Amino acid sequence: MVMPFTTPDPTQSIWTVDDLERLPDEGGRYEVLHGELLMTPLPSVPHQRVAARLTRVIGNWCDANAGWEFLAPGGVFISETTWLEPDVAVYPVAGGAPIVDWRLLPPPALVIEILSPSSIRTDRHRKRPAYLAHGVGVVWLLEPETRLMERWTGASEFPERADEALAWTPGGDAPPLVIESAAIFGPAGPGTRA
Repeated sequence: MVMPFTTPDPTQSIWTVDDLERLPDEGGRYEVLHGELLMTPLPSVPHQRVAARLTRVIGNWCDANAGWEFLAPGGVFISETTWLEPDVAVYPVAGGAPIVDWRLLPPPALVIEILSPSSIRTDRHRKRPAYLAHGVGVVWLLEPETRLMERWTGASEFPERADEALAWTPGGDAPPLVIESAAIFGPAGPGTRA
């Protein structure tokens, strides 16, 4: 369940990235959004399957296209009071230089959040708009249980939904990244969308 972290110190009302770095590693994911500490529990097996599939496909795409790197989970440093960790993030990298410091990264060009019952509200209604407001080009929201695929941009009032494949066009010389539903979610079973 995604919820604000309950701290033993009731006087701390604003959390920073420095505060996050001092928290113990207990297996969950900690993020800070506009000074509010969020904790996401360990991901489910379906979530991890989708993340693993995306890692293979996007990793291969980045290997074939110079100037792009991905991290899973990624990191989006917006300010000292907003640090978010999408499930996958694709970054432009100048001159092929490897990513070393989160704070020096440009905003990701593509962010992917894999939705689960415990994170859907935060990922869709709080994190997605924060990504887009701070320079992320495209956000994909994926829901393993329903095989839902949504594409959002800064100009989106509503998501663009896809049934068969999602496409991202990075610009420049790189070709589009197109990922079919089966490559994201695995083969469709009886009674599921293709």
